[in-house]
Amino acid sequence: MKESLEAMPPVSAGRFVVYGGHDRGRIRANQIGIEIEAAQAFGTGHHGTTWGCLKALDTLLKARRYERPLDIGTGTGVLAIGLAKALRRKVVATEIDPVATRIAVENARLNGVSALIEAHTADGVKALPVTRHAPYDLIVANILANPLVALAPDVERIAADRASVVLSGLLTWQRREVEAVWRTRGFVARDRLFRDGWATLVLQRRSAGAYRS
Repeated sequence: MKESLEAMPPVSAGRFVVYGGHDRGRIRANQIGIEIEAAQAFGTGHHGTTWGCLKALDTLLKARRYERPLDIGTGTGVLAIGLAKALRRKVVATEIDPVATRIAVENARLNGVSALIEAHTADGVKALPVTRHAPYDLIVANILANPLVALAPDVERIAADRASVVLSGLLTWQRREVEAVWRTRGFVARDRLFRDGWATLVLQRRSAGAYRS
Protein backbone atom coordinates (compact mmCIF):
# COMPACT_ATOMS: atom_id res chain seq x y z
CA MET A 1 0.00 0.00 0.00
CA LYS A 2 2.81 2.42 0.88
CA GLU A 3 4.38 1.80 -2.52
CA SER A 4 1.09 2.42 -4.35
CA LEU A 5 0.63 5.72 -2.51
CA GLU A 6 4.13 6.94 -3.23
CA ALA A 7 3.61 6.23 -6.92
CA MET A 8 0.78 8.78 -6.92
CA PRO A 9 1.91 12.41 -7.04
CA PRO A 10 -0.27 15.20 -5.63
CA VAL A 11 -3.19 16.13 -7.86
CA SER A 12 -4.15 19.79 -8.31
CA ALA A 13 -7.62 21.02 -9.22
CA GLY A 14 -7.61 24.80 -9.04
CA ARG A 15 -6.54 25.77 -5.51
CA PHE A 16 -7.23 22.28 -4.21
CA VAL A 17 -4.47 19.71 -4.07
CA VAL A 18 -5.02 16.12 -2.94
CA TYR A 19 -1.96 14.34 -1.60
CA GLY A 20 -0.72 11.47 0.53
CA GLY A 21 1.13 11.96 3.79
CA HIS A 22 4.47 11.35 2.07
CA ASP A 23 3.93 14.61 0.10
CA ARG A 24 2.82 16.75 3.04
CA GLY A 25 5.85 19.02 2.75
CA ARG A 26 5.17 19.83 -0.92
CA ILE A 27 1.92 21.74 -0.36
CA ARG A 28 2.24 25.49 -0.87
CA ALA A 29 0.71 28.11 1.41
CA ASN A 30 -1.68 29.33 -1.30
CA GLN A 31 -3.08 25.84 -1.90
CA ILE A 32 -5.91 24.10 -0.09
CA GLY A 33 -4.35 20.78 0.83
CA ILE A 34 -6.46 17.66 1.32
CA GLU A 35 -4.54 14.73 2.75
CA ILE A 36 -6.06 11.38 1.81
CA GLU A 37 -4.45 8.02 2.47
CA ALA A 38 -6.09 5.55 0.10
CA ALA A 39 -4.73 2.64 -1.90
CA GLN A 40 -7.08 3.24 -4.84
CA ALA A 41 -7.21 6.18 -7.23
CA PHE A 42 -10.92 6.80 -6.64
CA GLY A 43 -11.31 9.33 -3.88
CA THR A 44 -7.76 10.64 -4.03
CA GLY A 45 -8.21 13.16 -6.83
CA HIS A 46 -6.62 10.94 -9.46
CA HIS A 47 -10.03 9.79 -10.65
CA GLY A 48 -11.64 12.06 -13.27
CA THR A 49 -14.83 12.53 -11.26
CA THR A 50 -13.09 13.67 -8.08
CA TRP A 51 -10.88 16.03 -10.05
CA GLY A 52 -13.91 17.42 -11.90
CA CYS A 53 -15.81 18.08 -8.68
CA LEU A 54 -12.87 19.83 -7.04
CA LYS A 55 -12.22 21.94 -10.12
CA ALA A 56 -15.89 22.92 -10.32
CA LEU A 57 -16.03 23.74 -6.62
CA ASP A 58 -12.92 25.90 -6.86
CA THR A 59 -14.57 27.99 -9.58
CA LEU A 60 -17.85 28.27 -7.69
CA LEU A 61 -16.19 29.27 -4.42
CA LYS A 62 -14.30 32.08 -6.12
CA ALA A 63 -17.55 33.60 -7.38
CA ARG A 64 -19.85 33.23 -4.40
CA ARG A 65 -19.94 32.68 -0.65
CA TYR A 66 -21.86 29.57 0.36
CA GLU A 67 -23.31 29.00 3.81
CA ARG A 68 -24.84 25.50 3.79
CA PRO A 69 -22.95 22.88 1.77
CA LEU A 70 -23.95 19.23 1.40
CA ASP A 71 -21.78 16.38 0.08
CA ILE A 72 -23.82 13.35 -1.04
CA GLY A 73 -21.88 10.09 -1.33
CA THR A 74 -18.80 11.50 0.38
CA GLY A 75 -16.64 8.37 0.07
CA THR A 76 -13.21 9.22 1.50
CA GLY A 77 -14.54 12.65 2.46
CA VAL A 78 -12.28 14.46 0.03
CA LEU A 79 -14.93 16.91 -1.23
CA ALA A 80 -16.38 17.60 2.21
CA ILE A 81 -12.89 18.24 3.56
CA GLY A 82 -12.10 20.60 0.70
CA LEU A 83 -15.33 22.53 1.31
CA ALA A 84 -14.74 22.71 5.05
CA LYS A 85 -11.22 24.07 4.56
CA ALA A 86 -12.25 26.59 1.92
CA LEU A 87 -15.45 27.85 3.55
CA ARG A 88 -14.76 27.28 7.25
CA ARG A 89 -18.41 26.33 7.48
CA LYS A 90 -20.11 23.15 8.65
CA VAL A 91 -20.46 20.61 5.85
CA VAL A 92 -23.07 17.87 6.02
CA ALA A 93 -21.80 14.69 4.36
CA THR A 94 -23.68 11.47 3.66
CA GLU A 95 -22.52 8.01 2.62
CA ILE A 96 -24.54 4.82 2.17
CA ASP A 97 -21.63 2.61 3.29
CA PRO A 98 -20.95 2.80 7.06
CA VAL A 99 -17.32 1.77 6.55
CA ALA A 100 -16.81 4.66 4.14
CA THR A 101 -18.51 7.01 6.61
CA ARG A 102 -15.99 6.00 9.25
CA ILE A 103 -13.11 6.56 6.81
CA ALA A 104 -14.46 10.01 5.95
CA VAL A 105 -14.61 10.89 9.65
CA GLU A 106 -11.02 9.69 10.12
CA ASN A 107 -9.85 11.73 7.13
CA ALA A 108 -11.64 14.81 8.45
CA ARG A 109 -9.75 14.39 11.71
CA LEU A 110 -6.47 13.92 9.83
CA ASN A 111 -7.08 17.21 8.02
CA GLY A 112 -8.04 19.13 11.15
CA VAL A 113 -11.66 19.78 10.15
CA SER A 114 -13.54 17.15 12.15
CA ALA A 115 -15.44 19.91 13.99
CA LEU A 116 -16.73 21.22 10.65
CA ILE A 117 -17.89 17.97 9.06
CA GLU A 118 -21.09 16.24 10.12
CA ALA A 119 -20.97 12.82 8.48
CA HIS A 120 -23.94 10.44 8.43
CA THR A 121 -24.60 7.00 7.01
CA ALA A 122 -27.68 7.60 4.90
CA ASP A 123 -29.21 6.56 1.59
CA GLY A 124 -29.69 9.76 -0.37
CA VAL A 125 -30.99 12.89 1.34
CA LYS A 126 -34.27 11.80 2.96
CA ALA A 127 -32.70 11.07 6.33
CA LEU A 128 -33.53 13.45 9.19
CA PRO A 129 -29.87 14.43 9.80
CA VAL A 130 -29.86 15.79 6.25
CA THR A 131 -33.27 17.43 5.99
CA ARG A 132 -33.00 19.24 9.31
CA HIS A 133 -30.16 21.41 7.94
CA ALA A 134 -31.94 22.28 4.68
CA PRO A 135 -32.17 24.31 2.58
CA TYR A 136 -28.68 23.89 1.13
CA ASP A 137 -27.10 26.46 -1.20
CA LEU A 138 -24.30 24.17 -2.46
CA ILE A 139 -24.80 20.47 -3.13
CA VAL A 140 -22.24 18.08 -4.58
CA ALA A 141 -22.95 14.46 -5.48
CA ASN A 142 -20.19 12.28 -6.90
CA ILE A 143 -21.98 8.96 -7.28
CA LEU A 144 -23.24 7.25 -10.49
CA ALA A 145 -25.57 8.27 -13.32
CA ASN A 146 -28.66 6.24 -12.33
CA PRO A 147 -28.57 7.34 -8.67
CA LEU A 148 -28.08 10.93 -9.85
CA VAL A 149 -31.25 10.69 -11.93
CA ALA A 150 -33.17 9.26 -8.97
CA LEU A 151 -31.78 11.95 -6.68
CA ALA A 152 -33.13 14.95 -8.63
CA PRO A 153 -36.60 15.24 -7.02
CA ASP A 154 -35.18 14.86 -3.51
CA VAL A 155 -32.54 17.54 -4.09
CA GLU A 156 -35.23 19.83 -5.48
CA ARG A 157 -36.95 19.67 -2.10
CA ILE A 158 -33.86 20.59 -0.06
CA ALA A 159 -32.17 23.08 -2.39
CA ALA A 160 -32.19 26.79 -1.60
CA ASP A 161 -32.99 29.56 -4.06
CA ARG A 162 -30.24 29.78 -6.70
CA ALA A 163 -28.50 26.75 -5.19
CA SER A 164 -25.46 25.45 -7.05
CA VAL A 165 -25.27 21.72 -7.70
CA VAL A 166 -22.21 19.76 -8.83
CA LEU A 167 -22.86 16.28 -10.20
CA SER A 168 -20.32 13.66 -11.22
CA GLY A 169 -19.79 9.93 -11.44
CA LEU A 170 -21.26 9.82 -14.93
CA LEU A 171 -19.62 8.89 -18.21
CA THR A 172 -19.58 11.51 -20.94
CA TRP A 173 -22.29 9.71 -22.94
CA GLN A 174 -24.61 9.78 -19.91
CA ARG A 175 -24.40 13.56 -19.52
CA ARG A 176 -27.37 14.54 -21.69
CA GLU A 177 -29.81 12.20 -19.96
CA VAL A 178 -28.79 13.39 -16.50
CA GLU A 179 -28.97 17.04 -17.55
CA ALA A 180 -32.42 16.53 -19.07
CA VAL A 181 -33.84 15.01 -15.90
CA TRP A 182 -32.44 17.74 -13.67
CA ARG A 183 -33.70 20.42 -16.06
CA THR A 184 -37.26 19.22 -15.49
CA ARG A 185 -36.65 19.86 -11.79
CA GLY A 186 -35.60 23.45 -12.37
CA PHE A 187 -31.80 23.08 -12.55
CA VAL A 188 -29.97 24.43 -15.59
CA ALA A 189 -26.43 23.64 -16.68
CA ARG A 190 -23.89 26.40 -16.09
CA ASP A 191 -20.72 24.46 -16.85
CA ARG A 192 -19.46 21.04 -17.90
CA LEU A 193 -16.05 19.51 -17.27
CA PHE A 194 -14.63 16.41 -18.92
CA ARG A 195 -11.68 14.22 -17.94
CA ASP A 196 -10.69 10.67 -18.87
CA GLY A 197 -14.14 9.82 -20.23
CA TRP A 198 -15.99 11.19 -17.19
CA ALA A 199 -18.24 14.25 -17.01
CA THR A 200 -18.89 16.73 -14.22
CA LEU A 201 -21.94 18.98 -14.41
CA VAL A 202 -22.39 22.34 -12.69
CA LEU A 203 -26.06 23.24 -12.35
CA GLN A 204 -27.95 26.12 -10.78
CA ARG A 205 -31.50 26.20 -9.54
CA ARG A 206 -33.37 28.27 -12.08
CA SER A 207 -36.16 29.70 -9.96
CA ALA A 208 -36.95 30.10 -6.31
CA GLY A 209 -39.66 27.52 -5.77
CA ALA A 210 -40.76 26.83 -2.23
CA TYR A 211 -38.50 24.78 -0.03
CA ARG A 212 -40.58 21.87 1.16
CA SER A 213 -39.55 20.29 4.46
